[in-house]
Amino acid sequence: MNIETVFNDNSLYTTKSFKLFTLEDNKYEYNEETAKEMIEYLGLDTDKIITRCNECKKEFPFDVEKKCIGFLSDINETTNYMQVTTNFSNAPSGRIDMNGGKIWGGMPPYPEKNLLSYNKWYIEYQFTCNNDSNHRYLMILSIEQKKDTFIIKKVGQDPSMLDVHGFDFDKYKKQLEKLKAYDDYKKADLSNADHFYVGAYAYLRRVFEKMLNKYIKDNNVTLEDEHVDTKIKSVKEYFDPRIKDLLKNLYSILSKSIHELDEEKSKNYYQYLKAVIDMQLEFEYTEDEKNNQSKQLNSILNKIVNEIK
Repeated sequence: MNIETVFNDNSLYTTKSFKLFTLEDNKYEYNEETAKEMIEYLGLDTDKIITRCNECKKEFPFDVEKKCIGFLSDINETTNYMQVTTNFSNAPSGRIDMNGGKIWGGMPPYPEKNLLSYNKWYIEYQFTCNNDSNHRYLMILSIEQKKDTFIIKKVGQDPSMLDVHGFDFDKYKKQLEKLKAYDDYKKADLSNADHFYVGAYAYLRRVFEKMLNKYIKDNNVTLEDEHVDTKIKSVKEYFDPRIKDLLKNLYSILSKSIHELDEEKSKNYYQYLKAVIDMQLEFEYTEDEKNNQSKQLNSILNKIVNEIK
């Protein structure tokens, strides 16, 4: 995995751990190969990534600039170091060179008591679109040392992954606002993009329930009971004909309690629910467009008739 993947695919607060030290006989040995893997993951040698520009609406190369925060640097500021030990045995502190992962200063193995128990650094990335230098993205990663293990976390990104990937919330805004479900629909995709699948499922289920309730109210439907399967049967004629046969199976998904779901099940259920809801929203959107066109044509034809009388 590289920094391009971290930016394009990793949601906020995604973490990856690297165990750089191993305790043997009360001393810490250093794993330089693992350190190189961590540095490669951080993309400190990366000058360009390819991603979608949300302003240009296309993929382009982006130049990468990095700002290291909290690191030590050499006198010429040509490299950055992470201090990982205290001073010991008349030796300066041990430092990891972020250019290649080598150790400078006090050399390992390190006495157990001298390896720092906690430290934290940040790297700020600015990405500039090669098609238009005014289009810029920002990402921040934290590096947290917990004794022998270094944890990298994506703690900031602007614009959001949804904006970068071009999620269009506004196409169905009119239809969703009629349901009073626009915020629920948006939060569903935001939660799903951040890998919070139980939350995404909950928001999307709320959209579907509001859809059912609106069809019941608008068409003065009388229900025998408040069960979801009863509601579906009573209003299925108002759904896109292509998904009528899907609604029965949909009930078995909707009837699941949130407390019964784990993240993997919620993820799978979400995709199915999202597809059904989007098809219905597209159906309503198309019907609204047809109605608008019909009204416009009617108005024009009336005007023509009046002119030729």
